[in-house]
Amino acid sequence: MKKLMILMLTMAMALQLAACAQVERLKEVELPPLPTVTERPAATPAPAELPEAAPEQMETQAAAPAETGEDQSVIVNFHKTQYTELDPAAGERMILDFSYVTPHVTLPGRESAADAINEYIAMLDETYYTGNDYGDGYSSGYNGMLEQALDNFSYVHETGAEMPLEFYSARTVDVPRADGQVLSLYFNTSTYTGGAHGIYEGSAYVFDTETGALLTLDRLTPDYEAFSALVVQKMLEQAHGDAELSAAIGSYIEEKDWALSFARLLREGSWYLDQNGLVLFSTLYELAPYAAGIQSFTVSYDELGELLDARFRMEDKQAEGGFELLRMSEVEEGSFPILDFVQTGEGGEALCLKSGERVYDVSLSRVSYAEDVNRFYKTETLWLCSLMRGEGVQLAADLGGAIPGLMLEYRSGDGLHRALLTMSGADGSLALTEDGFDPILQ
Repeated sequence: MKKLMILMLTMAMALQLAACAQVERLKEVELPPLPTVTERPAATPAPAELPEAAPEQMETQAAAPAETGEDQSVIVNFHKTQYTELDPAAGERMILDFSYVTPHVTLPGRESAADAINEYIAMLDETYYTGNDYGDGYSSGYNGMLEQALDNFSYVHETGAEMPLEFYSARTVDVPRADGQVLSLYFNTSTYTGGAHGIYEGSAYVFDTETGALLTLDRLTPDYEAFSALVVQKMLEQAHGDAELSAAIGSYIEEKDWALSFARLLREGSWYLDQNGLVLFSTLYELAPYAAGIQSFTVSYDELGELLDARFRMEDKQAEGGFELLRMSEVEEGSFPILDFVQTGEGGEALCLKSGERVYDVSLSRVSYAEDVNRFYKTETLWLCSLMRGEGVQLAADLGGAIPGLMLEYRSGDGLHRALLTMSGADGSLALTEDGFDPILQ
């Protein structure tokens, strides 16, 4: 009996040592090296070899002399970097999805300003990827996220616990305003490392497109004390006048403390300028419970009045004209300037979007169709231009699918337009389809 007990103890110890060794091997998986994130793609990437697009048709517009005010164009290309890691045991289950979108800014005639902005964006990318603080922002970084995902997988693999294996971190970017005075970038980061739900946060950066300098709140106004007092007063008025907003904040913060809480939003990273005015936003849990989300306030340009420097106010836009969707093979060489090239996917036909005399806030985006609500959702912005004047942008796009996947947005003299890029299955003709198009934008 004593020998049997010794044998059983020996077997148990062997199994325990084997399990520990397996966990240690999982933790010792070699992490990939850091990429060279400080290198940015060229402002106008060279197009891939495409059918029906002769090389001489890619006549990119020469750098124009510096312009001022609304006549200055801002072009933004968006590039997505994504890393997907599978479990180290069988290589079948995803344990980490890590991605970020990089905006690359072109300012014709203001190259030094564009370089300054792109250099700052590169620093934000480096911070996000490495997790090191290079001067603005913080992230656990790709390697840190991978270590967490491996530790989580080791625990689940060892114990058999029923827990999610898929960790993720994704950073996207929106452009609330782009023109001859201001470029506003809003970065949204969503992260999940276990638990009931993920966490998301926003951070905003506003640049002077004349100089490329990062703007701070005190540079927006000749009288910061009066400016800040007015902004807090307008936030209080909005909170008291909006029943839903009032209930969300009131469930979390006593009304007597609202003014102080709102004043804390006047900090760098928590504001931007958009088409309507100054937007200030909170973090999660700062003004309301998680379910209520991030709270935001907009103080209009009219309300700010002369307390906002005239350089940063919105100018009236005199727009005229629309867009045509053409095949590059049908475009006469040199008939109009080509501003840029956009690769919308793998392969595709060489196409061109040609603007009318003066259109604003042009963007090309991917959309996804939701059959249950019969609507399209904007899922990813590919390209943006603040002003086009009889110019074109070349695309590599496959429009042969049954459901359109690309959307054009722009402002003309009669307001905002949204159109799907479509091709007829009957005769292959191209069209920008607006009729009955009512997208839900994200």
